[in-house]
Amino acid sequence: MKIAVGALFALLLAVTAANAQTVGASLQGTVYDPSGAVVPSAQVEIRNVDTGGIRTLVTDEGGRWREPVLLPGDYELRITAAGFQTIVRRGIHLSVGQEAVVDLHMEIGKTGTEVNVTADAERVNLVSGAVSGLVDEKQMRDLPLNGRSFQQLALLQPGVNAVNAGGSDPVGGRTPKISMNGMRPEVSSFLLDGTDINDVYNKTPGSVGGVLLGVEAVLEFQVLTNSYGAEFGRSAGGVVNAVTRAGTNQDHGSLFEFVRNSDFDAKNFFDQKTAPIPPFKRNQFGGVLGGPIRKDQTFFFGSFESLIDRLGLTGVTLVPNDAARKGQLPTGPAFTVNPAIQPFLDKLFPHANGDDKGGGVAQYLFTAPQPTNEYFAQGRIDHRFSASDSLFGRYTFDNGNVNRPPTIKVPVTLTKERSRNQYVTLEYQHVFSPTRLNTARLGFNRSDHESINQRTVDTGGLTWIPGQPLGYLTISGVATEDFGDYRLPRLDRLNNYQFGDTFFLSHGRHAFRFGVDTQRISSIRTQPVRWAGCSPSPAFQIF
Repeated sequence: MKIAVGALFALLLAVTAANAQTVGASLQGTVYDPSGAVVPSAQVEIRNVDTGGIRTLVTDEGGRWREPVLLPGDYELRITAAGFQTIVRRGIHLSVGQEAVVDLHMEIGKTGTEVNVTADAERVNLVSGAVSGLVDEKQMRDLPLNGRSFQQLALLQPGVNAVNAGGSDPVGGRTPKISMNGMRPEVSSFLLDGTDINDVYNKTPGSVGGVLLGVEAVLEFQVLTNSYGAEFGRSAGGVVNAVTRAGTNQDHGSLFEFVRNSDFDAKNFFDQKTAPIPPFKRNQFGGVLGGPIRKDQTFFFGSFESLIDRLGLTGVTLVPNDAARKGQLPTGPAFTVNPAIQPFLDKLFPHANGDDKGGGVAQYLFTAPQPTNEYFAQGRIDHRFSASDSLFGRYTFDNGNVNRPPTIKVPVTLTKERSRNQYVTLEYQHVFSPTRLNTARLGFNRSDHESINQRTVDTGGLTWIPGQPLGYLTISGVATEDFGDYRLPRLDRLNNYQFGDTFFLSHGRHAFRFGVDTQRISSIRTQPVRWAGCSPSPAFQIF
């Protein structure tokens, strides 16, 4: 019994495949002589071309070498052994989650001479059975994106589909939802540098503006849809595994601005024929800057982006027609409208300006502005203490505000929405020996989503219950929950504290990975009690 329990525990902690998917990338290979025999005790030097970081390994008795965790980027290999010419392999580019295999054949010759080869690593995955796809740096920067929401690029991968029925809702998240392999959006996982960034509803992260910003701040991301490693096993669906950009030994920066407006727009089906096209103007701008603080040792990278959107929306709803306002309904005898209620009727239900639908109701068409302001910032610092110790930290901040008018209700109220997302990651890596390495990671995810109703007309003291604000009104066939959203005001807040540690051990042809991942999730919902369909005054403040 004890043996069985021990075996189960080891199975839960260890991944004994050659290498499962990692937050970064991995590199391994075998060194051969001209006859095809392996070369033990050869020195393998892995150099990061962009940062100058060097990792030194020694081949084992089988000529094998393995580095389990590397940052995505460009690398070169230098292989030296007594009695052989030195081989320098350049042009190796590693992507997030890639498990590259580079086998090298050394030539007999005088020590000190070099053979230079330029070639990338094989892109075919020969190590892991995971089904995954990559959205690389070129796709991130070059493909056009409406709103520059980078999660849209996940739809390029097989098995990933948009969930149109998921909707956009103040109590369910505004970012478009995605499904992997037909699973619900709530069971997919989004990682940024290994930290869980799912939103407060455990769905696609993003803002009340409906976007997940950071195209310039994210280097690339991997989409895992099936058979992925145990470290990603928290979710029943797929995994979006993104890594952020880091500084290098060269200063790099860019500025950008994208502009959209209604100058070349056509009217939609519901726009009034005699009215001008609803105004629309979007400015999305920002920049990035990265470089060395201390060459080959300390690096920084910062990003800023803003989305300023002024969108005119067309709304269509039903209101009492002029005959109904006078007490003349086709379904019964005429009646007298109470003079005391007439001012409220005119204030809460505008006069119809569209087609008469019969039964005492007609269409009211209107245009209302929907202003959106969003600000995104991210900073990252990488520091190498020595060849054996390194640390990086990243902080991401995204704040959005939207005043959202109704489009199927009378425009006497709007929904004020605010989101604030903050993500923090700290990761420390220590190399004990060429075959033993450990990474420890701390993460924090705070996701806020706040929504309140705000009346845009003065109800003049009209109320259903004395002492309470005016509630909501439903008239069968005419209006459904007019004058606001009965679920609001509401504040949803998620605090997710995360810790993970992974120990890598290489022994001969085997690679072991032992790890633990813990999350303390605090989900808080603040929602006042409502009486008889009436909502008390807003309990919190939009800012």
